Amino acid sequence: MMKSLPVNTLWFVCSIMLNALGNSFMIIANLGSAPWAAAGENLASILPFSIGVCIIFLNFCSFMLSYIMKIKFSFSMFIKSMVLTFVFGMLIDLFVHFHHMMYVPENIWIRCLYILIGLNLMAIAISIYFQSSTVYLPSDYLLKAFGKLMNNYTLGNIICTLIPLSISLPIMIVQQHIMGLGIGTMLYLFGIGIFIDQYNRWIVIHKEVPKQNTYLVK
Repeated sequence: MMKSLPVNTLWFVCSIMLNALGNSFMIIANLGSAPWAAAGENLASILPFSIGVCIIFLNFCSFMLSYIMKIKFSFSMFIKSMVLTFVFGMLIDLFVHFHHMMYVPENIWIRCLYILIGLNLMAIAISIYFQSSTVYLPSDYLLKAFGKLMNNYTLGNIICTLIPLSISLPIMIVQQHIMGLGIGTMLYLFGIGIFIDQYNRWIVIHKEVPKQNTYLVK
């Protein structure tokens, strides 16, 4: 069991880095990001904080809302999830900074390519993430809360997605400037599941079976 722990941890760390990198590609493309990242972009435009810090704040609020909706958390789970959120937010800021240092595309076709790269990286990350981890981002717990409330995860996902969109829209209306929402957001909403299903077929993380189970069948 001890041998499998470092491998799963490595997979998990890889998934968080890929997810943050994928988000950074979509943010830099400036053609629409994933809903929570889009909300982070809009908040960052009116607050003296970075996109990553705003995403951390949004995830903290997601945790609080999940708790209000009767999702039970241990203190240890809360701390681990918030540490994960902090690392995730800081990685997004780091990768966005690297993009600005190296190259920010202006050509529409390269920007579209960035969206596809971002979507694929995020799909790979999510596929690995749910196979290798028992601790999730607060926004994932919020999805679980709405799924249980509606007794339907499809409907729960729609309602959960409306939350970051409802944050972005008023800010864009006041500023009269579209930020974070666009074709990339639509592709994420309707295409990320297809990408994840495909990568789930290609990426299978085998967890070691405890030895005592091997003696049950003679």
